Amino acid sequence: MLMKLIMQLLSFHMSLLGLSLLLCIPQSGALELRVQQADAAPKQCECKGLAANGGTCSVSKVSVHQDHAATAGISLAGISAIWGSSVLTKEQREQVTLGKVSETSFHCMDDRVTKSSIFTPGGDFGEFVLALSSYLQERDPSGQMLPSQEVVDTLLLKYLETIPSSRPMIHCTDDRAIEHLEAEMPLENLDLTSPPDHAKASLLQKLTEVENHGDSHIRLLLKQPDWFQLNKYLVPMAVKAFYNLLWQQSSDAKSPLNKSPKLKLEVLVGQSDPTAFLEVSSGELCQNGGMAPMLTPRTPQRAVLISHLDAVSLRRVELAAFFARIANASPRKINKDQLHQRLDRHGWLALETTGSRVASGLPFYTLTYS
Repeated sequence: MLMKLIMQLLSFHMSLLGLSLLLCIPQSGALELRVQQADAAPKQCECKGLAANGGTCSVSKVSVHQDHAATAGISLAGISAIWGSSVLTKEQREQVTLGKVSETSFHCMDDRVTKSSIFTPGGDFGEFVLALSSYLQERDPSGQMLPSQEVVDTLLLKYLETIPSSRPMIHCTDDRAIEHLEAEMPLENLDLTSPPDHAKASLLQKLTEVENHGDSHIRLLLKQPDWFQLNKYLVPMAVKAFYNLLWQQSSDAKSPLNKSPKLKLEVLVGQSDPTAFLEVSSGELCQNGGMAPMLTPRTPQRAVLISHLDAVSLRRVELAAFFARIANASPRKINKDQLHQRLDRHGWLALETTGSRVASGLPFYTLTYS
């Protein structure tokens, strides 16, 4: 019986590593705002329609809807004054940057971020964790077969091989978490992107503990994995995989990541103190062209939480295609469209769960640019 179980586990792990081909993600035209016909079939019909109509993605107005009122935070009038409520003024237009989703890293959903970006809970790393979990659930609904640390490391590395170095996978922490790590180790002047070799093994273990993380979403994944329908062992393995590869990237000349970095650790500074939650989306023309309006969460005047639910669904198409290729190289095949739907459902649960904790008591607004 034990031998049979071992053989099943080995078979499962080998099938997880079955893909050797790189994922090819279709690209739109080279101009920042001009959407041209894509080269790859999955996007061909969308981009062809835009090109035929001479469609150009741009923003000139915004509609604002208040989804949830609150006694504190920025009022609807304040939101309209800052970001607009109809035709944008020159100042309001300058606050919006259009980003191509396929070329833009997803940042963590945190009000301490000081640059414009596309945002999702946990950033790119958080999306990979949810995609990995959804993939494993598709392959094994019973949830009894968990991949080894080596398999998780390899899957992350294989995914990184499919993305451009200009779009690194972002994972966030903060200065408080690093100070906590320094006290626990103990270490002084810890550089978490390139720690001393003698400390790496201990650091990896410490990094599976909630108190040593500065991203609220990752903290919740570690603390309450059942809230997110996650196996309690999976998030610690994903965290270890990220830091293992990050350290290879910084110090191992033999690693492909050393020559072409694909991982980025963002260290946020100060206390989180958001005054509103914004769900940001764009009109059909920009969305079909793979573009998203990017805003800046923190300025000297304000701090807000921002989510891009529509834009992140496009990234999940990429993740679903990657994991489907992994699975379809083995007898246990999965459908990428079905996996994408699962990813969107899982992502919505993650946003709802984390948002209810980090944005409790805040007013919620939807900003739709067109």
